This record gives sequence, structure tokens and C-alpha cells, in this order.
Amino acid sequence: MGNKFEIDFIVPWVDDKDPVWREKKNRYTGCDVSEGNEEARYRDWETLRYWFRGVEKFAPWVRNIYFVTDGQKPQWLNMEHPKLKWVKHEDFIPKEYLPTFSANPIEWNLHRIEGLSENFVYFNDDVFLINNVKEEDFFKEDLPCDCATLYPMVPKGFFSYMMFNNYYLINRHFSMKDTLKKHRKKWLKAQSVDGILKNLWFGRQPFVYGICDYHIQNSYKKSVFQTLWDEEYEQIHNTCLNKVRTKDDITIWCVRYWRLMCGEFFPKKPIGKLFHTDTLDYSDEAVKYIKKQKGKVVCINDTENENNFEQHKKMVIDAFEEILSEKSSFEL
Repeated sequence: MGNKFEIDFIVPWVDDKDPVWREKKNRYTGCDVSEGNEEARYRDWETLRYWFRGVEKFAPWVRNIYFVTDGQKPQWLNMEHPKLKWVKHEDFIPKEYLPTFSANPIEWNLHRIEGLSENFVYFNDDVFLINNVKEEDFFKEDLPCDCATLYPMVPKGFFSYMMFNNYYLINRHFSMKDTLKKHRKKWLKAQSVDGILKNLWFGRQPFVYGICDYHIQNSYKKSVFQTLWDEEYEQIHNTCLNKVRTKDDITIWCVRYWRLMCGEFFPKKPIGKLFHTDTLDYSDEAVKYIKKQKGKVVCINDTENENNFEQHKKMVIDAFEEILSEKSSFEL
């Protein structure tokens, strides 16, 4: 039985080559590159058209696509498409947080987008549909589809600071032991044997040591964003004031963790896979994954360690061309 509610998609994008944007970024941040805000965080792989082709081919049921930018738009994008809603930062982010060059203030305010459906799927611009998807891949029984697996966080870089802040927030509101007791079936369903064992072992503790993040798309409800703002206004507000990512930030992974702890999700295995592009081996595997459409979603994640950008970009584009060569109605 199909869902009886509407689902929207959101995708943000930035044109890192735009001289006006670069000048503004340097003026407000005082630097072109800083820790956690390396060039790879903004670099355009020129694959956005394949994101739109994938949505048109594999998710024709989507109601609207909210394309979020700092006033930028690709010359090839058909802005008159009936499903396309171009949203500038100033349209939904409070003025006190603008301009921003961090994903965190953008993402923490997504629920403010005018007309956005209660149920929406958030994609980064490096996350692509590569096979047919149904509404039930993202929402079922009016709940976001997800898989809750405990996985202790291992500090290993800049982003670990933000993840530690996220878990500190969650642990102020929830007991892991109580959560597993209340929502045991959901936390153990759709799991591998390894996942079940992790949840049973780490779930005995009162605190959350970490939750496995599937760096693909995420399904959200607007109302949960508002709940977090109501409960943790000061910390979210302070995050949104930062022009670039900082070690004091919290991220919208908190929204996901919150609903997992509340048991407000439908247990379902991930429908995609993450690949990093910083080694040729990974890119080879990613290319095969795309060409053979091994999953429904793929994330091609750029990193500051990427030393073969042009070569890997060509490999990824060539792979997308094999399955998404036809121009979509989102292109002029």
C-alpha cells in the first residue's frame, strides 16, 4: 500500500568558481581555507545534472525539489520546471545568520522553507539516485525509514568535535538503556547479526557512545527540527552564528539521533553506499557500483586528501553517463 502523504526532496549546491561568492566568503571569514572548511567542502564535481536526471528517471513521484543556493544557479538548469523550487539562503535563513559559508546554519533552518512538506528527504549534492526508488524507501507508516546501529565514536579529525557535541546534546535528554528497553524491536529489526550484537552490548549503558551514520540521503520531518530548536535553542543558535564550521558546532545529525532515540522511525536497511574519492581503488569500486546499479543510492564524497581530482571526476562522470545519458526536463 502506498503512502498517503507528500514527499519533497531538498538539495543544496554552491558554485565554488563564482568570483563574487569567493570574494564574499573571504571578506566575511577572513580566509579562503581553514580546518574543516577545505576546498573539497565546496569543490564542484560538475555532476549536478546527473542528480536531476536520477530524480526524474528513478523518482518521478516526488512532489517538489527544493534547490538551495546562495543565489547561484547553473546556466543549464530549467528554472521554469514545475517541480523545481529555487530557494536562496535569504528566503529561509534568519538574517542574523547570513551570509553563511557553513552547511550547518543552512541545514538547521531547512524546516523554515516555505511550502516544504512535513516529510522530506535531504540529499547533499554528492548523493545520487542510481536505481528506481519508491516512497516506501524513505518513509513508511508516516515514519522516516532508518536503521539504528550503535557504533562507538572514534576521535579521528576535525569533524569528531562536532560529533562529540552532538552526542553530548543527545545524552542530556535520553538514556540509551531506557531507549533500547522502550524501542527494542525497532532497534534490533533490519539489522545484521553484527548490528544486533552491537546494539545489545552497547545498549546496556546509560549513555550513547555513538550511532552509525549512513552518509547517503536522510529522511526528515519538519516538526522534529522545531522540537530541537525548542529544546536546544542556544546551542543551535550559536552554531548558526558561525560563518564557517567550527569545533563548537552541532549538526543536523542530532535530528536523526533524536528521532531514533524516540523510536520515531521505520526500521529499514540502507539503500545505498558511501564512497570516498581520495584513492583510485575507491573510485574504481564506486564506478562499478554506479554502472552496475548495485544499490539505489550512491554518495561520491570528496575529501581534502583527493589528489587526482580531474582524473576521478572524469571517471565518475563517465560512469553516470552510462546510466543517465539522456537529458532531463530539468535541463535547458
